[in-house]
Amino acid sequence: MKKDLTKADREYYEKIRKLNRLYLASLLFIVVCLIILAIGIKNQQIPHERTRGFLTGFFVSMSTAIAVVLFRNKRIMNNPAKLKQERIKKTDERNIQIISKTFCVTSYVLIFTLAILSVLGSFISQVMMMMAAGLIYVFLISFLICYFYFGKKL
Repeated sequence: MKKDLTKADREYYEKIRKLNRLYLASLLFIVVCLIILAIGIKNQQIPHERTRGFLTGFFVSMSTAIAVVLFRNKRIMNNPAKLKQERIKKTDERNIQIISKTFCVTSYVLIFTLAILSVLGSFISQVMMMMAAGLIYVFLISFLICYFYFGKKL
């Protein structure tokens, strides 16, 4: 089936295949985390009910989302018409521009929200202030690293 594809479709097929490996590894990691969480809940190592509920919901929803993406990608890989349609959709300049602008605006909102949280957190809790400030620093450092990396690469 793979031999029937155009070169661009074969490259996109390989890209999806590599991503599926990453998704599968992530899914296995989350399942292991769920097992460890279940053992911790059973042995009463996690005292707060709120924490148990949050972590269980977080891990279950993440594993469900990854499983849905895996099944969707597998279905796309098995259908040449859908593979071509998805490749065109993902490589369309307009879609790339929309995603780029969306990430840009979302980044501004995130930084603004974290800055407000760190200022308000200074009145409420030192831990909240430090976490928000730390997240701002992580964001800015990762931005600088990516900026210089892609500046040299592109």
